[in-house]
Formats: sequence, C-alpha cells, structure tokens
Amino acid sequence: MSYDRTPQLHSTQFTPLKNKRSRRLLPREDTLNLSPILNETSIFKNINDTSLRQIIDESSMIVNTGNVGDSLSEPFFEIIQSSRPSDVLGTLQRLSQVCCDSLELVEPWNRYNAQNYWLAEEANTWKLLHCLYADSISEHPESFESIITETNLSQQTLVEALFESDSELRLMQLLVDWLEASAAYQEEATKTSAPVIGNNIHWGNTLHELLIGTSLFNKQKNKAMITCIDPDAPRRQKRSIHTDDQKDDNDLCKRIFTEVRCGKFKEAVSLCISAGQAWRGAALQGWQLLHYLPREDCNSPVEISGNPSRDLWKWCALGIANNVTENMHYRATIGILCGYLSSAIPVCQGNWEDLLWAHLRVQIEAKVDTFLHEHHATAEANTTSSDILELLQTELQVEEISLQQIFSAVKALMDGKRESNYQTCQRHLMLGNIRAIMQDSLNWLESAEEKFIRFLAHLILVLRLMGKDPHHDIGDKVLEKYVTQLIDTLVDGSIECPELIAYYTSTVPGPRQVELYANLMEHIHKSDFREGVVKAGLTAGIDVAASARVAIKKAIAAIQQGYGTELSFTQPTVVEKDKTLIQNVIHSLEWLSLVDNQLTEALWLSNAIIRTFIFISNTDASLACVASVGQMFPSFVSKVAPDSSELREHLCLKAYLEAIEGFATWYRHFVSGQPKDVDPLPSDASFSDKVHHEQRCAVVEQQKVRWRNAVLHQSRHAKNLLYNVLLFPGGWLHDENDSTSSQYFTEEEKQERAKQLETLRRLCIPEIVILILKILQSNDDIDSHKEAVKLSHLIAAENRCLYKVFTKSKLVEVLDMIKESSLVLLEKGRDMFGYELDE
Repeated sequence: MSYDRTPQLHSTQFTPLKNKRSRRLLPREDTLNLSPILNETSIFKNINDTSLRQIIDESSMIVNTGNVGDSLSEPFFEIIQSSRPSDVLGTLQRLSQVCCDSLELVEPWNRYNAQNYWLAEEANTWKLLHCLYADSISEHPESFESIITETNLSQQTLVEALFESDSELRLMQLLVDWLEASAAYQEEATKTSAPVIGNNIHWGNTLHELLIGTSLFNKQKNKAMITCIDPDAPRRQKRSIHTDDQKDDNDLCKRIFTEVRCGKFKEAVSLCISAGQAWRGAALQGWQLLHYLPREDCNSPVEISGNPSRDLWKWCALGIANNVTENMHYRATIGILCGYLSSAIPVCQGNWEDLLWAHLRVQIEAKVDTFLHEHHATAEANTTSSDILELLQTELQVEEISLQQIFSAVKALMDGKRESNYQTCQRHLMLGNIRAIMQDSLNWLESAEEKFIRFLAHLILVLRLMGKDPHHDIGDKVLEKYVTQLIDTLVDGSIECPELIAYYTSTVPGPRQVELYANLMEHIHKSDFREGVVKAGLTAGIDVAASARVAIKKAIAAIQQGYGTELSFTQPTVVEKDKTLIQNVIHSLEWLSLVDNQLTEALWLSNAIIRTFIFISNTDASLACVASVGQMFPSFVSKVAPDSSELREHLCLKAYLEAIEGFATWYRHFVSGQPKDVDPLPSDASFSDKVHHEQRCAVVEQQKVRWRNAVLHQSRHAKNLLYNVLLFPGGWLHDENDSTSSQYFTEEEKQERAKQLETLRRLCIPEIVILILKILQSNDDIDSHKEAVKLSHLIAAENRCLYKVFTKSKLVEVLDMIKESSLVLLEKGRDMFGYELDE
C-alpha cells in the first residue's frame, strides 16, 4: 500500500505524497479506464477468489480466442504523427489508452490470457513511461534541509519532505504506484475475484454452533470447536472454528491481499468491517505515520492521524507475519505493511510484477523507518520507547539495497522464468538505462514478433520526442524494420493508407528513405493506388523521384536476373519466363510520370528497359515499353532538348524495333500468305472438271498478283525501316554528346550504358544488314540483287564505318549472301555488280 492512499477506521490522515510539488501526475481517473466491465449480476460473482497470476494461467487454459491488438498500426500512426515535444505526456496517455481500448474488445475472462497478455504489458509500459517522464519534468527540492526549517515536526511531515528530496525513494514509490494501478486495472477488467459476503457477523457459523449448544438440533457437535468467539480464541484454546468460517476467512484474506496489491487499501479495510472483522481492519492500519491535524481553534482537542505506537505495532505485526498457523495471504499482507519480505514471497508465486512490488514496498518501509529512527528526536510527540525501538531493530533487519539489486533479487526468485521483452524494457526504463534498450533492440529485431517491433518503433519515436535517443543509428534500424514489416503485409498490389508508411519512412535518414519507399513502390502494382503513394511521399518530405528511379532499376535488375546476368544474343530466341515480371517492369515507369520534371530520367530508364528486352529477344515487350512511354508522357519529343542523348537513344531504339516488326510482318505475308497452286487434273478428267479447273487457276493467279503486289509494298516498307537504322543520322546508337543530360545517374551507370550501346551496335547492325539481304534475295528481280550487291558499298563506306561493328563470322556470312546475288546477276547476263555487259 503506497503512502498516498491511507484511510483509517476512526481517524483521517493527510498523505505525504499528495503534495503537488512532489507528484504532478494525472489523477488515476484520467490515466486508467476503471469503468466496470460486467454488471452486478455477472456469473463471475460466484467464482472463488484467486491470485492475479492464477487468473491469467487458468484463463489461458480454459479459453483460447484469437489475438487482439493486431490492428494498432493505424491508431498509433494517428497519435504519433500529431505528437509534439511539448505534449509527450499526452502522447503517452493516448498510446496506453489505445491498448486498453483494444483489450476491452475481448471478453473479460479472456483479456489476460496467454495470447492477449502482451497487450496489457504494452499498455503498462506506456503508463510507466508516462509516470517516469512526468516525474522527471517536475520540480523537486535539491535537499532535505532546504525543506525542513522547523525543529519538531510530525512523522508524516518529515517523511513528506523526504519523498520530495530523495529521488531514489520517490522513484520506488512511483513504481509501487504504477504496479498497483496496473494490478487494479487488471483486477477490474477481468472481474474474476469472488465477492466477500458482508453480513457484519464475525464467524457466523461458529457463533450459530455455540448458540444452539447441546440442543436436539446439534446432534453432531464438533468438540474441537472453540467455545469463545473472540479473535484470539483459536490460538488461545488451540481449537478450530467452523469449516465454513475457515473457508470464508481464507477467501477474505485472499481478497484483502488482492486489494492491497491493487493499491486499494480503503477497500481492504472496508472488507474487514463488512465481514464483521473490524479488528483485522484495525490491525491493517498500524503502519500509518503519526500526524497532528490542523486546528482552527487552539483550545480545541488535538486530533491525530496515524499510529502513535507505529514501531510497537511493527514488532507485533512481525509476530503475525512469522506465525505459520496464520493464513498465508494475511501473513503476506501484514508482512508487506510492516516491511517483512519473507512472508510475502510464497504468495507472489514467482510472478515478476508481484515480486517487484513486494521488494519495493519493503525497501520503502525500510528507508522510511531508518529515516525516522535517525530523526527520532526531531519527530514531535514520538512515543516509541528506546527498548521497543532497539527490539524492533534487532528482529526486523532489512538490508537497504539499490533498485538494480532489487531486480537481481527478483530474478533469483523467478523459478527459472525469463522476463518478457516488455518486462525487460520496463526494467531498463525504471533504471533509466535507455542505452540498454537500444542494445537489446538489435537482438529483438531478429527474433521478436511483429507487434513488439511496432512497439519498439513507437518507443524510439517517443524517446526522440523526449530528447533521449543515445544510439540514433540503432533507432533508425528499428524504424527501418517496422517500415519493412508494414510493406511486407501489403497484398494484391494495393495499399489503403499510404500516409502511414510514408510517415514512418520519413523518420529514417534520407538515403534509407529512398530505398524503403522504393521497396514500397515495388509492392504497388495497381495504378489506382500509385498516385496516392506519390502524394503521401511528397507530403512526408521523401524524395519520391529518387525512390521511383530506384524502384525502376530494381525492376530492370529483376528482369536481368530472371534471364541471366550475361545479356547477349548467343541464342536466337529466349522464351518469355514471366509475363507478370515483364508487365511490372514496363508499368514501373508510371511512377516517374506522376512526379514533375522527370521526363529525362524516365527516358533514360525506359531506354534501359528496352535495351534489356532487346538483349533477351523480346521484341513485343520492347514495343510495349515504347508505346507506354508515349502514353505516359504525351508529346515528350517536343518537351526534351533536341540534343538530349536520352531522346536520341529512344529514337534509335524505336527505329530498330519498328524495322524488326516491319520485317516480321513482311516475312509472315511472304511465307504464309502466298496462295497455293491448284492441284493438276487427272488425265481422264471430264469437260466440266476442266472448265472448273481453269476457273480456279484464274482465281489463284489473281490472288498471286495481289499477293505479289502486297509483298512488294511490304518489302519496300520493311526495307525503308531497316535502312533507317543503318542510315540513322550521326550513326545508330552512337552518342554525339560525351555525357547524358541527366545528373541523377552515376558514372558507373553511364559506363554500363555506353558498354551496352556498343554491344547493341555490334549485334544489331549486322542483323539489320542480313534482314535487308533476305528481303532483296526473296525474288529473282535483277534490281533487287543489284541493290544487294550495292549494300557492300554502304558497309564499307568510311563515313559510317559500319564494317567496324562486324565480327569476322558475320562479315563472312554477309559476303556469302552478296556473292549469291552476284552469281544470280551473272546467270541473268549481267556483270557481278548488275550492270549490262558490253557486246
């Protein structure tokens, strides 16, 4: 029981810690939701009382419902994005309230089971941080002497001054208040404590047995039952009370301990009175500090609060706490109140919170007692005799230890159980060791659950609001992990709240922002959601354009990895492996179309995509990319500088793709479009069959004429497209400028681009020449073969130096084809160049 909640039976007491200068925390009703969960007719009113830990364990075994709190990301985002350094306390209060509200969505008996207990721990952690920070920003006196100016003061006044000036003692009391408030909320939220029937009758069943005596209605009288009804009768007579009364006593003692554990000292005393055991309630109040209440009239009787014989009570209470025949919960309660730890350990059952509470309470009592004994002469009207004081100090020896030593002692009593991650955070916060939290976070990032990573990320942000983030780099890693976690939860290429991810991305350093947001862009494949992602990123201050460029580069790399890192034309055709992958890389250009002034960069990257598709011989994908650029950036040719290397390369690649597509169209018509000849007639064909055959032949001849005209037209068109590549102004894929106009690409990327351009020239230009020769040699026309021979002049011309891109094998192949045309010309009576021979 903390010193600021101390009701009495027949006196009142002013709490030492109620002074506003020493405790500026929000009232409990503002920090905890203590509204009843079940009404008075709850079925749980009939369940036997049990300890807090038993409630958790038993409920987890009985019911196993789904997890709660999995949707806390958006509420936490709404809170943290509006937080300010000037309102950290409000932020912490809202965070804890969100956890409590989420927990209260579950049935009361299932709120603290094994699956949902983490949510209560997180709420408690936010409340703890609220208490600690509120105390840290409050003003406190520098020394005890600066507060105490009078010679003689009451015990309460002295202790009040001690709490104001002793930061360690004040911290312990703060933690006790927090532990008791957390337990009170848990007990109220679960509603599993059995009620104590208040009939104001002490041992009613035993009294009834004594009253009916040896009458006919008491044939089975218990001869071992006490004959007196006073509280000391069982011990004095060495007899027992009625079994029902014994059970009621056990239930009462359990409930008293639970109320004291929850900080409800007034309720514990009221329980004793309502059960007809006012003597037990009076015994609970002996630890209170002596204080003289202020009087309006100096002649009026003096009213006091507290216990003038406090040390004597402690000596007597120590006897109760050591009496093994007493109820263990009553012994634990009395032991806690008088500062005797050993009697409380068995009741705590290896529970971390209960053990910590017991150790802190005992240490506070020990420090207060030591202080009062040192100021024995200063305390006004101190009635403790020296022999009682010496006797108490001999029998009640409590070693004063630090908070760190308390945690070590609690760990030793945990029966091998380990702290939860939340409890570890709480311990570090209590010790003020923020660095330890940051160091442990490195290990938690690898093994902790997603909900704990969310908690850590918001803890980092709150600590930064407080100005307490000693390891900023570790904090950045935690936030990166949380952003990655949020991105990985996205499904179907869509996102409902891009502002959430954008905000947390903006909390990490700039270079990592670009990488993380690019990762988000990789996951968003639906165009309807992309504009929202871009707007959210720009609002959060992220370099969205840089992220878009990174996302597109990753898409290109994914294509290259899918088809091998060595891009070449070693195989004539590469089968398309993943249509979705190809579509994603083409549509990734859309990100740059949604950002202003990114046309040049979009052309650079679209060219890289097209080059990649050409390397894997996917002409359809290349043409689709060219078409997408035109749709995403209308009239882009007029918006780019005419001497732009990106625009020149785009036009070169487009010319090549149109040439390849033109040749493919011609080839399909040339091979599959030619009409088939009519089958010859048999020798014994009838006249009508001959007439019908002649008609069919005539129709076929007309079809052949139309086919030859169409093929001739298509061949001319295909040749023009192919010649456009060979005769491209300045040379196909040959940069007229030394560098590109975009400054957002590294020298390594520029060198890689130049290498690819040179590779494409060596691969594509010989291919174009061969395709032209195939068209020219597809018929016996002399002019076509003559043109095929002239093609050698174009290759050998020094103004274009096309021959330099030919390998030896390709040059031999081209020369063999030209030789065939020369032989055809010779067969037709021309010279090897197609000119007429002089007679």
